[in-house]
Amino acid sequence: MAPVGDDNSKLADYLEKDIRATVVKYDELWEVQDPEETPYRSKYLARELLEVSVKRLEELLAQEADEALADRGREMIARLFLFLGKNLYFCEEVPQAEKYFIRSLERYLRSPLRLNPEPFCYAQDVFNQLGMLWCNRQNHGESMNFLRRAQIMYVNRPQAVRESCEQRCENNYTLTMFYLAQAYGALQKPALSARFCAETMSRQLESNSAGQRTQEISEKDPFDCKDWVRNCCALSDFFVNECMFWTAEYLLYAAMVMCERCEEVAGVRPDNLDELKAECLRDTGNYYAARLKFSRTCAEKPDVWDEVWRGERRAKPAENVKHEGTKISFRCSADRVERPPEGGTGPICWDSVFPEVVYLEDEEAQDNRLAEEHSQADSGENIPRDANWLELRPGEHVRLPVHFRPLHEQTQRRIRRANAGFFTCRDPEPESGCDASSSSGSRPRQHSAAGLNFEAAREVFKLGNHFYGSSLETYVLDGWVTEHVRILQELSTMYRTLQFWEKDPKRSAAMLTRRARMLCPLLEQLSPKVYVAFWRQCSFSAAEIYQELYELKANGKMPGSHGLRAIADEEDEDAASIDVRKAARCNELARQSIKYYGIFIDSYHTDGKDAERVDTDHAHTYLLGRLNRCRMRTKMVGLNVDDELEMHKLAFREYEAILAYRDRNPEVLTEAVGMATELQLCEEMASMLPSKLARLAAKRR
Repeated sequence: MAPVGDDNSKLADYLEKDIRATVVKYDELWEVQDPEETPYRSKYLARELLEVSVKRLEELLAQEADEALADRGREMIARLFLFLGKNLYFCEEVPQAEKYFIRSLERYLRSPLRLNPEPFCYAQDVFNQLGMLWCNRQNHGESMNFLRRAQIMYVNRPQAVRESCEQRCENNYTLTMFYLAQAYGALQKPALSARFCAETMSRQLESNSAGQRTQEISEKDPFDCKDWVRNCCALSDFFVNECMFWTAEYLLYAAMVMCERCEEVAGVRPDNLDELKAECLRDTGNYYAARLKFSRTCAEKPDVWDEVWRGERRAKPAENVKHEGTKISFRCSADRVERPPEGGTGPICWDSVFPEVVYLEDEEAQDNRLAEEHSQADSGENIPRDANWLELRPGEHVRLPVHFRPLHEQTQRRIRRANAGFFTCRDPEPESGCDASSSSGSRPRQHSAAGLNFEAAREVFKLGNHFYGSSLETYVLDGWVTEHVRILQELSTMYRTLQFWEKDPKRSAAMLTRRARMLCPLLEQLSPKVYVAFWRQCSFSAAEIYQELYELKANGKMPGSHGLRAIADEEDEDAASIDVRKAARCNELARQSIKYYGIFIDSYHTDGKDAERVDTDHAHTYLLGRLNRCRMRTKMVGLNVDDELEMHKLAFREYEAILAYRDRNPEVLTEAVGMATELQLCEEMASMLPSKLARLAAKRR
């Protein structure tokens, strides 16, 4: 510590007594709640106290001969400039706030006391304030210059800071992480933004764990468990889109653990906890639905799945570009004239803690690596207990960009238990230390979260089905219409995805029937005027399901095997070869398909009249529904001549109506709608149907 100086020193007395009293009075004024008519009155009074203190310190410094004591005085002025900057910023005087922040920063950089614990933490705060200021000005490139310096300060902090001010330094660094997450999000670098967001949440959880904060601080700045849990769920969506599935799963299970242990971990119980748990269950169901879709993508494209997984996050070859780095400018917009250097006239002493030039690209390269999932074999690292490693099963580990120490053990156990069946079906037990994202032999390298065979995919489906089912206990239709319908739609989509692996026609038909039982009752309970979008989605999906069931029963075509939506008619079947019972079942499926296509199409018609025009976004689906209804009318078999003739007449009229719509709205032939090929086939069918109608009419005579 610097010597206090002579007992008779006025500066020493002022620093020990008057400044302390001023800061106490300032804090009291800051806590005052001013009326709306004068919202900043107490803040202005507090500011005057600081300005008087700065002026008095400058007078005493001019008289002080002890250089060590003068250094303390200059550091105190830098501190008061920081307080003034915060005061001005709060009072919405941003240009003046920037001026005081810059003056404070320059003084700290020139101060020989800058590596002492207390001045170090204040300098860290100044960098954060300037980074926040430029973030709010939407100049995130400029904010990075200050935030990265705050990060370098923290990483290279001296031992004295670690020993005496570590908690305060950690709190400042948590703010640095928070602002870095915002800046990288605005700079279109989502992986880095997500990484710093996760780091902020981890630090937030650590600092707010039970017993870590005093009651006074907890009451003044309470920890919001509900926001923390929802941030986990929101962040998991990003990692799902990046195909970093284990990270997304870790976040979701951590959120569920937090819901159950919130009182134990953070000492608080949020309101409406049951609803919060239901949100987590629903989002976990969404996660497994996305993982099932990704498994299908990997199974369909086993040789290029890695490109799908990595996408734009794939590391690009380094270019030989020399970056000049960034320096600090001590000029600001509030400076009207050139001002003299703050805190001295000599050069600033730059070092590893306070570098003159910061190369942002070098710092980002390391952070980009930390923002990825890495298997043990990929990284070549041993697995220390305190690292961000997730043990999926014995011998299989993955390093995550997220780690919540207070929740880690329980979260890891739940992930292992949930995925035990998946790993058993995916492949045999791996050898110790194996790559968690590859498989042995000559098979294409696969993502460790993807199930390429039916058994593994079914395990993922079961997990999604379980979590969706649990969430529906809260999200009942009465009161939670939107959530209830969306969950049932997602469940239906999961069945459809799983059908990719299903080769048994009976089980495939059972899945289609299950989907119909989920969606069709909704049309009896929803209002077509209030929930128009849901009404159309459910009716179209139901029509497609019955159409696929018809094709499966009548022609043995598995869903997705080939062109269910093609509208070219087929040759008449030999009436003698038709099984009556089979024909009856198929015709009933066709009628159900026609019924639900009709419900869908009628939602676009007013007073029973054809729509003159449908929005471009809906035109493709609208026309497709009409074309499929035509096709189903001509596919019914075993009817008497009169009924068959009537069905073909209805189909013919609808083909003509579709062509009339095309003539009224030629944009349907453009790529934006994408119906050119289908409408060409429609024209061919419309030209062929009259001859078929004539043949049917001849049979009736």
